[in-house]
Amino acid sequence: MKSRIFSLFPLALAGLFFSGCAGYQLGELKPGTYLGIEKIHVPPFKNLTLEPRLSSLVTNAVLTELQADGTYQAATRENCDAVLVGTIREIRKRQLRAVRTDTLRSRELSLYLYVDFHLEDPTTGQRIGKRGDDENGDGSDDEVDSEEPVDGKAGEDVVYGARQGLVIGETIQFVDASYQVGERSALSVVSEDVADKLISQLANGW
Repeated sequence: MKSRIFSLFPLALAGLFFSGCAGYQLGELKPGTYLGIEKIHVPPFKNLTLEPRLSSLVTNAVLTELQADGTYQAATRENCDAVLVGTIREIRKRQLRAVRTDTLRSRELSLYLYVDFHLEDPTTGQRIGKRGDDENGDGSDDEVDSEEPVDGKAGEDVVYGARQGLVIGETIQFVDASYQVGERSALSVVSEDVADKLISQLANGW
């Protein structure tokens, strides 16, 4: 009798596991606005900063994340369903930790990278969908308030939670004897953070 009970125990556990996962859905869960989009073309992002190699860093990071995510396929402009247009607006830094003996010298910096993005129709160039702050749905491109994040977090009035608009990459830059090496490393990391947030908005709506 006991052996029969123990033999039924794994089946009961399996039943509980699958019932708990009944609400979980595998597969594509892209926003409704993008249901007809399968292939996206990613041209080089426009760079408004003074960092010369930032466009290639961000563009390559976005392409890598797009391919890793798998919701959309990377494609050429000739056979894509939408074009991802991105603009690297600015880099911001602020002191996170100072040298103990000299508060004017930084030991660690918070680095923020602001990137605007939206999808366009490859034929007409018209914006696909609407901005997260555009309640009227007129697609107007209003000026965006870019107040500095507080305590390392972007304010709710800055981030367009879903669809498209602005993403802010964040990382820490360590300041040591080789400032340029630390900066290059931080820019690579913050570009990956931007790519992760951007593709997450396109794939999941948040």
